[in-house]
Amino acid sequence: MFDTAFLQLTQEKLIIGILVLARISGIFTAGHFYGNLAIPIPVKIMLILIITMILAPTCFADAPHIDFNILNMFFLLFKEFLIGAILGFATNIVYWAARFGGGITDMDMGYQASLMFDQEAGAPTLVGEFYALSAMMIFLYMQGHHFVIETLVLSIKAVPLTTFLMTESTLKMLFLIVSSFMMLGLKMAAPVLITLFNMNLALTMLARVAPQMNIFMLSFQVKIAVGLLILFVAVPIVGVVSKQALNIMEIEITKLLLTFNPALAN
Repeated sequence: MFDTAFLQLTQEKLIIGILVLARISGIFTAGHFYGNLAIPIPVKIMLILIITMILAPTCFADAPHIDFNILNMFFLLFKEFLIGAILGFATNIVYWAARFGGGITDMDMGYQASLMFDQEAGAPTLVGEFYALSAMMIFLYMQGHHFVIETLVLSIKAVPLTTFLMTESTLKMLFLIVSSFMMLGLKMAAPVLITLFNMNLALTMLARVAPQMNIFMLSFQVKIAVGLLILFVAVPIVGVVSKQALNIMEIEITKLLLTFNPALAN
């Protein structure tokens, strides 16, 4: 009798640990910084196991009985991984917006002119990578990697291991986060885009005044020179926008997490 009770208790704790590990794996797969390919896979596995051993005991007291059923376990593991992936996806918005804004700037400055001739050339987004790395540094400076772990801990309390409720508020928050992606990218690219637009108007007027000049060939050099100058001047603006966006992101992710449990939000 003692052995049966002990084995059942051990099995329940093992199941809870596996479910917690699945949620953490979702964040480490899709989350900002932790999902970066630069982090070796053995290091990620070690971090996942360490965090699991720390968080799993906090769920032992409040976790309901979970039957060990293959189909039931499959859906529970998928649900836990999905919650982690959703939270990880939300933390990536600022990083993706920075790359999007930099990609628009690259296209306007002419760094991706090769794509006009070969759509599969795979030209790198130089400014996009610069913006993305800047956003990453600000993210780390603001202790964003600690916030991701704090969000994970809050998710354990807000979303029980055996329940999952995708409410209308959850869908609205997801759409709001995704829609802010484009607006944030445009804000980062705005200084260069506006300047190059005015420069194109000036070159158009110059072409009308002096038709013998090859404005098309001249515009390549002028765009790069003016774009780099404005890019250098606008670096502080990009930093301020990224910092504000990361602050807003932390608030929005907390709201998104609370929508999974309306009772807790109230």
